[in-house]
Amino acid sequence: MTVAPADVLPYLRMGGGREPGAALAARIAALTEEALAAARPTRTWRRIAVPGGWLETSKALSLRLAGCRDAYLACGTLGAPFDAWHRQVTVKSAADALVVQAIGAAAIEKVMDSIEDDIRAELAPGESLVARYSPGYADFPLAAQRELLALLDAPRKVGVSLTDSLLMVPSKSVSAVIGVKPATAP
Repeated sequence: MTVAPADVLPYLRMGGGREPGAALAARIAALTEEALAAARPTRTWRRIAVPGGWLETSKALSLRLAGCRDAYLACGTLGAPFDAWHRQVTVKSAADALVVQAIGAAAIEKVMDSIEDDIRAELAPGESLVARYSPGYADFPLAAQRELLALLDAPRKVGVSLTDSLLMVPSKSVSAVIGVKPATAP
């Protein structure tokens, strides 16, 4: 996995062509190298039929999945070693901790993008994906992660679990639903 400085800058609120100074650019590069060395990305996904009862708890998700007969459940993480390294950085420097948070956000997006790439390779001819949608967005309850992670067997397969307050552990983890649009008739 590669994470370019341009991938990190939006998470530092520096998108839109704003360039970091030389010192910040060097720090982003150094911390990115360390972050990628600490990360242990793992991922899992599974195709399910739609509708699924718990998926219908969200009007926004139902609209996103309109016309989809199937969807993929997906989960990716940077792993516990990344969290441990991030804690070490946080103790030493609050500024570096902020940069590492941005690097982690960019890196987990890369993991989720790679899941989508692999899912596309599994699709039947003519099928396509809708944009992924995660618990916690709009009216899709964060509590839906319980069922999503259980259906994926995420604690065993990728080491992702939930706290009682529904935070994912490891912290740089993402779960999502990705609808599958069926092939259109010729």
